[in-house]
Amino acid sequence: MTEKAKFKYSAHEGILELEGSEEFVSQHFESLTDLIRVISRHVVVEQHQQENATEKAGAERSASVSIEAEEDNASQASQTVADIQNEGIAQYPNYFSEINGKLKIVSDIPGTTVKSKMTNAAILLCYGSKLLGDEMIASKDIRTVCEEHGCLDSPNFSKVFSDRTIFLSDGVKGGNKNVKLTFQGEKKARELLESAQS
Repeated sequence: MTEKAKFKYSAHEGILELEGSEEFVSQHFESLTDLIRVISRHVVVEQHQQENATEKAGAERSASVSIEAEEDNASQASQTVADIQNEGIAQYPNYFSEINGKLKIVSDIPGTTVKSKMTNAAILLCYGSKLLGDEMIASKDIRTVCEEHGCLDSPNFSKVFSDRTIFLSDGVKGGNKNVKLTFQGEKKARELLESAQS
């Protein structure tokens, strides 16, 4: 007799439910983990936008993401992930664009010094990458963006990532590193984007 298994997830009353044989649930659980992370990020972004809208306009908006995944509509769930990821940078059309499959910053980088512009470029690119569903970004991609925006100080580039309150990185010294934002780094990115939209 085959064991029945059930997995249920609720992102503030949005539901992702998977039910079937234990083998089926185990098999799809791994692929759904990424979906859950994307949905959770999307809910957090929507909540942040709601808080800002409430503070500015005194109005309340409700956000909910509801996705039901079953054995028959697994392909529909993967389409939903793509839609959510595209909505991420679509919130900031004046800042981000995806050109030839690469995330680009399409506006001026804020900052008064080359160092502050490099740091802000790194923060914004990491945040945009996270909105697309990839928390880690290669430092060489950040270097390319700094070059494109004329704010690269090559000898001091790696020092940008030394602020552990903003960046987490892995890799070897002098080699290519993968970088992601801390919670404080994400907060700083949202502040930069909001101040530019004001």
